[in-house]
Amino acid sequence: MLLTRFADQVRERRDRPLVHLPASGRAVSAVDIWREHQTLADRLLHAGLERGRVLLSAVKNSSACAAILLACLELDAALLPLDPGATPAEIDRLAAAFGASVAIADADEGPAVTRLDGGGRYDGVAVLRLTSGSAGLPKAVMTTEAQLVSDSEHIVAAMGIRPDDTQIAAIPLSHAYGFSVILVPLLLQGTGCVVRASFVPQQLAADARLTNARVFPGAPFMFQHLIEHPPEGGWPASLTQLISAGAPLLPETARGFRERFGVKIHTFYGSTETGGITFDGDDGANESGSVGSPLPGVTLALRDVDDPCREPQAGGAGRILVLSNAVGLGYSESGGRGVEGSNETRCDGFGDGGFLTSDYGTFDEAGRLVLLGRTSSFVNVAGRKVQPAEVERVLRGMPGVADVRVVAAADARRGQQIVACVVTDRRGPAVTALGVRRFCAARLAAHKVPRAIVFFDAIPLTARGKTDREALDAAVRASLSEHV
Repeated sequence: MLLTRFADQVRERRDRPLVHLPASGRAVSAVDIWREHQTLADRLLHAGLERGRVLLSAVKNSSACAAILLACLELDAALLPLDPGATPAEIDRLAAAFGASVAIADADEGPAVTRLDGGGRYDGVAVLRLTSGSAGLPKAVMTTEAQLVSDSEHIVAAMGIRPDDTQIAAIPLSHAYGFSVILVPLLLQGTGCVVRASFVPQQLAADARLTNARVFPGAPFMFQHLIEHPPEGGWPASLTQLISAGAPLLPETARGFRERFGVKIHTFYGSTETGGITFDGDDGANESGSVGSPLPGVTLALRDVDDPCREPQAGGAGRILVLSNAVGLGYSESGGRGVEGSNETRCDGFGDGGFLTSDYGTFDEAGRLVLLGRTSSFVNVAGRKVQPAEVERVLRGMPGVADVRVVAAADARRGQQIVACVVTDRRGPAVTALGVRRFCAARLAAHKVPRAIVFFDAIPLTARGKTDREALDAAVRASLSEHV
């Protein structure tokens, strides 16, 4: 499907620049990408990439990302894209875990191809999309070409991304977000993009002006950085469709950006397992804290936290069930063995054309989805469940608090205790541990009040802009052990 659709782009607009590379002053056309994919397909075939086998790609953002995907589709092989910055040890570990038979990586003279000895086989799978995997080996979601196309069709319809648009590709094209919003629309309908190897905030405005870019899919930390370091010459007039995903967009970030630049950031919610789920397409301020309405082709339902076969009580919150033809086939097992389909929800969350997420949420009065946290993050305090997101929302309203995360720590008497990880605003009033507890005690039930407060200069983030839970938990354990 994508090969045919992109071949149409080549025939109709062969010399139109599709990938702008401002770092080198070059632009890559549709016919350039087509020729690059043909050359790559030959190289990969000679290296042993056969039908159903796995190509591990450690290539950073570049025009090669589009050519690599096309080459895998040409050979009916499965693509396993890794995040930028993956270490050699991580690459080796993932190649072995998912049975990659060939690897491709950046080199001075262009992508280097290496034969591997993995025997993984994924017939009918186009892409193995890795979950964030905050600890241990990430899972790989098996995704077909039809599911990739459906996901991007849902997204471009909801976001109004047009064939003649140009997008700023500051997010990793290897991640499910960049794949579905930037890379597949490029092949599907010829939507161009401006590509740098990573987020370069001081160049973003100049890149947008140079290419008349209209769409900027970003992450919350990018928008916060731009608030704190406004671009020279103001915000580019053409760059009006701003999208945030990958982590929660704090209300103060959305409000601060709009006040400074006069442009709204639209919230997009999706997952590696399901593709896009909801989008806040309104131009008005988002006062409810929602992540918007379901994308075209997506149906949502809520399920009881303890019994996924039941709906929660009327008006109550629950786990989010996503039904869509973009939902993946399931998780791969190590070594390339797939999973069997079923008409019932499997223990991994997949089943009956849908996926039962670990996200916990409700619907507001307008039918928009409001995320309340993750069921996996519930803290069990003396037999009572506490949702960290509820405590975080309270603390974000405390004067002097710039950012906060709430996590669980072991407690000998109560099973678990609540720990608040607080970043203070040095321009605001002083914040103390006692002050945090008193602020929460006036607004929350006693069992929800944090028993420990750990102060941070900044919340640790992963390369994707998500909270680095492993680093956060390690810092909390270290801090608590000092006070034992």
